[in-house]
Amino acid sequence: MDILIESTKEFEQDLENFSNTEKFKIIKKLNRYVELISIDKKMFYQNSTQLRKIRLNKNYDSSIYSLKINEKIRIILTIDDDPIFDQTVITLFRVVKAEDAPKAYNSVAEFIYQDFTVENQELEVHST
Repeated sequence: MDILIESTKEFEQDLENFSNTEKFKIIKKLNRYVELISIDKKMFYQNSTQLRKIRLNKNYDSSIYSLKINEKIRIILTIDDDPIFDQTVITLFRVVKAEDAPKAYNSVAEFIYQDFTVENQELEVHST
C-alpha cells in the first residue's frame, strides 16, 4: 500500500513559525512515523492520540489524530485508508505547541466534519 502525504496551507504557515532546527526535527520525526505506518500501523497509533472521541455515525469514527513530535510539539493530522487506490492518505492540518493542540484539534474537527454536524441537527420548518 502506498502512502500519500498532503499538507494544508495552515500546516505550512505553522511550520514557518518554528526555527530551522525545530523544522528539521519535526520533519525528521514525521518521516519516521510515516515509515512506521508502512511497517506496523499499530506502532504508529501508539504514538498518536485522539483528543476528542468523534463518532460520525454508527459505521465511521473520526480519523483525526494528534501526533506527538516531542514534549512541546504536536501535529494535527488525518489518516485515511483508500482501498480503491490502495493507498493511505495522511493529511497534515496543523503543527502547534502542545498546549495549543486541543484547540487546533477541535478547529480541524469542526472544519472537516461540518457536514456531519448539520445532518444531526433538527430543523424546524415554518409555512407562511
